Amino acid sequence: MNRDALQKAIDNLSIQMVYLHDSEAKIYNDFDPLIPNQELTGQFNINTKSCTKKELHEEGGAEHVFLVYQTEARMRYLKGPIKEEIKEGLGNYEQLEKLVAAEIVAVFTAEYLIKCDEELPHDAIMEFGRINVPHQIWPYWREYCHSTCARMSLPVSILPMLSINKSTENC
Repeated sequence: MNRDALQKAIDNLSIQMVYLHDSEAKIYNDFDPLIPNQELTGQFNINTKSCTKKELHEEGGAEHVFLVYQTEARMRYLKGPIKEEIKEGLGNYEQLEKLVAAEIVAVFTAEYLIKCDEELPHDAIMEFGRINVPHQIWPYWREYCHSTCARMSLPVSILPMLSINKSTENC
């Protein structure tokens, strides 16, 4: 992790808006969510996919520059029990796909006002998108996932708090 670059972005960006940009929710493989006591395993993932710059020009001449991040969040339930080799990623992709019971995917947009006049370094923008943006999106994703599970008659799992894994911290 490039802490100096990340700190530069943190110091110079101010969150303005978070909103749902796109979503998809599906039930797969003839799964019936109304059958009680089914063994399901939840998998969660969040990843910032892109960042663009947006400029707004007011009539009075004021200019505002924003960074707009697109972040994809995924949750899926796998039908269990799941063999250890599949849990550890050693099974093939087709075996895993046959176990998917349901999936929810959402893309969130987060807009940040750039508070400084200077150009932010590319590595600062990228580190911020990789580390901070998912943390700020996560509460919106948790609520969306929770309510969508309820609407789909899926077990409502409370997504855990987002934590940065050790391999990310040591980058």
